[in-house]
Amino acid sequence: MFRPFISACLLAASPLHAADGPRVVTDIGPVQALVARVMQGVGEAEVILPSGASPHGYALRPSQARDLGQADLVVWVGPELTPWLADPLAQLAPQAVLLPLMAVPDTVQLPLRDGDGFEEHDHDHGHGHEGEHGEEGIDPHGWLDPENGRVWMGAIAEALA
Repeated sequence: MFRPFISACLLAASPLHAADGPRVVTDIGPVQALVARVMQGVGEAEVILPSGASPHGYALRPSQARDLGQADLVVWVGPELTPWLADPLAQLAPQAVLLPLMAVPDTVQLPLRDGDGFEEHDHDHGHGHEGEHGEEGIDPHGWLDPENGRVWMGAIAEALA
């Protein structure tokens, strides 16, 4: 009930605040959904990856590059899931605040495991996920842990405030 009011007050005082609210860009739909909960009634976040696209490799469309270039805040899972996004962020969004969610303190990080149930993530066929996801082989699907949703929503609210 008070969440939209509190979010609006926080955003109004925010250095990220623009005339129409902050411009927020996310990497994937689940992250966009978390941001939408925090920004409820204040603004909307753009999402880079269309539904069904693989986060492990993607070529930005010009409109998506423009969105990054205009972003005040970019909320993304991090290089564990979208390693290709790091360079475009550095080149296109140097002014934006970056929030890599897997790096947020208290994020539950599970080890990468076989049989994770994601058809597009066939970890047994040696296509480089271990190096791609770090030395420890961190499972980049952190949004699937409900505790991470709680932790990340707090970090998103703090970044917006």
